[in-house]
Amino acid sequence: MSILEIRDLNFSYGDQALYNNLNLKVEMGEHIGFLGANGTGKSTLLKLLAHKLIPDSGEIIWQDHVTFSYLDQFLEVDSDVTVLEYLNEVYRDLFLREEKLNEIYHNISLGIDLEKNSKQADFIQEELLQKGFYKINEKIDNILLGLGVQIPLDFPLKKLSGGMRAKVFLAKMLLEERDVLLLDEPTNFLDQVHIEWLVKFLNSYPKAYIVISHNFQFLNDVSNYIIELENRVMTKYKGNFLDYLNLKTMRSKEYEKAYLKQQEKIKKEEEFIKKNIVRATTTKRAQSRRKQLEKMERLEKPVVYKDLNFKFKFTRTFNMNALEVKNLSIGYDHPILKGINMKLAFGEKVAILGKNGVGKTTFLKTILDIIPEISGSYDLNPLNKVSYFAQVEEPKDINAIDYIRLDYPLMDNEQIRSLLARFGITGELVTRSMRELSGGEGARVRLAKLTLEESNFLILDEPTNHLDKIMKKALFDALAEYPGTLIIVSHELEFINKLKLKQIKFQ
Repeated sequence: MSILEIRDLNFSYGDQALYNNLNLKVEMGEHIGFLGANGTGKSTLLKLLAHKLIPDSGEIIWQDHVTFSYLDQFLEVDSDVTVLEYLNEVYRDLFLREEKLNEIYHNISLGIDLEKNSKQADFIQEELLQKGFYKINEKIDNILLGLGVQIPLDFPLKKLSGGMRAKVFLAKMLLEERDVLLLDEPTNFLDQVHIEWLVKFLNSYPKAYIVISHNFQFLNDVSNYIIELENRVMTKYKGNFLDYLNLKTMRSKEYEKAYLKQQEKIKKEEEFIKKNIVRATTTKRAQSRRKQLEKMERLEKPVVYKDLNFKFKFTRTFNMNALEVKNLSIGYDHPILKGINMKLAFGEKVAILGKNGVGKTTFLKTILDIIPEISGSYDLNPLNKVSYFAQVEEPKDINAIDYIRLDYPLMDNEQIRSLLARFGITGELVTRSMRELSGGEGARVRLAKLTLEESNFLILDEPTNHLDKIMKKALFDALAEYPGTLIIVSHELEFINKLKLKQIKFQ
């Protein structure tokens, strides 16, 4: 029996319909990888399943007593709750039972109703043991360690970096152990060793999950089913990502043949109707065929994804060092990395590698004067014209057009739309709030804006997060052609290795 069913689901943003009567069944124990190009509606579907959005039509049916957790790409925290308080909320009911137990023990110490209170205390004590209450701290520590969260647990959640906060959100979701996990890009802020830990955790997870990821190796490792959104229709494939690739090739050819055959039939029917509708002897036949044509369930035209291409504007060259770093210590209240020494000649391209939390983003923010150094020195040559892509940018409640216009007020709507179209942001997407865009769509808008800046030094912090393979290829080509200096932080070693960058490891 299905624990989740989607029936004839439709949803649109403005005039842009994302789905065409979407249907899906999820069974207990299914580990589902969710594929689709940026903008097809993957994140939107998870929001619909989590009741964050309301469908235009159709049904989302969760079976009674089935529980789920939802990991958003952009969760926000308003309160001053600490990391431990946030995670302990998973076990709130057990902590309340412990409070009750302590209250009973207090009554026993006062000699109040000893027999009754002793029995009740024994009952609650056994309940806490059975539900693993006394192993909660160990369980939290194991999951935080597995995900690479190495911070004081009394640290305010809202003061964490975007990447670290996302890992804490993921930790809570895994601790909840709900019947269905809805995971949106869970590997974006994980090092390879922590991705491997998550793979083991998910493979041993006895319940169900749906996971969106553009990390195909990860999807291959954690999926026993693949669902794909394409042509506004969802297709479910049995097996992992490699199995999907084999089946996809066959189905795509079959779909294209069916589409062309249907189009040929539609053309013939329309020609017959046009010729015969006005003739008295044939008008009834023409009307009958027109009704049949109107009732026909038409196949969507197969999507042909075009390669994207763009370039970063380059200003000027110079024959000096672009950056010199001497015995630099970085951090916030205390050093997290000491003794950094580095020289970059103009035009040199490097990748900074290292585990999460080691200080890669902090280093970038320090040399950009976003945060102060603790000790040591750095010299960012004044001849540099730097363009910076931050790992996390809190999305503004403005649309993509206004987002571009904030820094380029002289550009008109047509110019901005043309720019965004080169990055696959078209139609209704350009007028949707940046907060409503998926991670991939938001990253495309930000990259589009970056290409308007003239630069000779690019500093990019995890630019491939959320990007599909088409956009990653476009970014790769743009960086390969860029003649200026480049510093890039990325967990995607394949991307880094193909660019043949010098690698600097922070540890």
